[in-house]
Amino acid sequence: MQAKPVPHIILTIDAGGTTVRFRLERDGSLLHGDWSIPASPDGHPPAFLNGLPQPDIVVAGITKVSRPGVVDAWKRAFDFHFPAAQHVIVPDFELAAAASLDRSAAVMLLAGTGSLACVFDGNTLLRVGGRGWEYGDEGSGAFITTEAVRRCVRSLDGMLPTTPLLNRITDVAETTDAGAFATWARSQADLDGRGFLLPLIAEAAAEEDRDAINLLQGAGGWLARLARTTHQKVASNTDIIHVRAVGGLWETGPFIGDAAVAALQKWYATVDFQRFSGSHLSGGRRLAAKCGPSAAVVEQL
Repeated sequence: MQAKPVPHIILTIDAGGTTVRFRLERDGSLLHGDWSIPASPDGHPPAFLNGLPQPDIVVAGITKVSRPGVVDAWKRAFDFHFPAAQHVIVPDFELAAAASLDRSAAVMLLAGTGSLACVFDGNTLLRVGGRGWEYGDEGSGAFITTEAVRRCVRSLDGMLPTTPLLNRITDVAETTDAGAFATWARSQADLDGRGFLLPLIAEAAAEEDRDAINLLQGAGGWLARLARTTHQKVASNTDIIHVRAVGGLWETGPFIGDAAVAALQKWYATVDFQRFSGSHLSGGRRLAAKCGPSAAVVEQL
């Protein structure tokens, strides 16, 4: 008879742009309540808490993985704090996908400051989008904000007529000079992130501002296209699509989600669109399987 593996202790880390969240568990049972600390501005690991049991496996989903030195900094931190543990380091969206994708061919549609969609093809995660605010991130908070800033600059330069929404934005900027407005927008992006205008636009949409509603509905259309393109990588049928919506953009009101569903309904007979409200930390146990045979304690997922 094969011996039953000893349950491993798994530490899961969800390192976002503003907050780093932690979960410590053994065989699916929490050893410590989830906790969080502020993130480092450069994406490097912040100071770790001491006095916790040493994990056997560390799973980390981290943002800013493309920045030079970020992944190496996390590896060094794990080698120092958890020298006996096996490490799995992935982009933060992969941790979210492991948590939210609950069935074959389901698509995770991630929308926050940035955007992307992904789907599992067997054990391989396929991705569409998420190429950065400069060239992509369609439908995201950064995408919506960039479009609104462009319209404001064009209006202030006399290329477009003004609208109540554009007036609302320039009132916040306290300028009607195109150059000064552009400088203000760059400063706000540095201070509050690339999606800095999203709360204002969502508020205007809730007050039935047509331009604001159109911006959000347009974003929903782009997000639907991300989901459809991703789904086509693993399935050719148009009978049904399962979408798991992840990220803060879905909290801005009904316009983006309703528009995304409406667009998908043009392509699919049935649209199963659900907002994932669980913790991304729940994906840690699924990703711990990447540690190989020594992680055999990870339950089938």
